[in-house]
Amino acid sequence: MEGERKTHGISICERGAVVLTGILSIDGFDEENIIMRTADEDGLSIQGKTLHVDRFDSDTGDMTVSGRIDAVVYYDIKRRRSGWRSRGRD
Repeated sequence: MEGERKTHGISICERGAVVLTGILSIDGFDEENIIMRTADEDGLSIQGKTLHVDRFDSDTGDMTVSGRIDAVVYYDIKRRRSGWRSRGRD
C-alpha cells in the first residue's frame, strides 16, 4: 500500500454521520470544527455541533464523524500557505 495514492470521498447521512476516505491527517478538532488534509492535498473542514471523530485509521485514510453537520468546506492549502491576497487576482 506504500506509495499508492488513495482517492478522497465523502458521504453524509442525514446531517448526523459522515464517512470519509482518503484522509491524510487531522490537523485540529473540537466539538464545532474538524480540520483535516485530504489525499488530494486539499484542506477540508467539517463544521457543526457536538462533532466527534468516531474512528480514524491513518493507514487507510478512513474516518467516521458523528454530530450535527452544518457545513463542509474545502480550501486550497497551497494558497493558504502563501497567504491570502485581498487585491486583484493571482
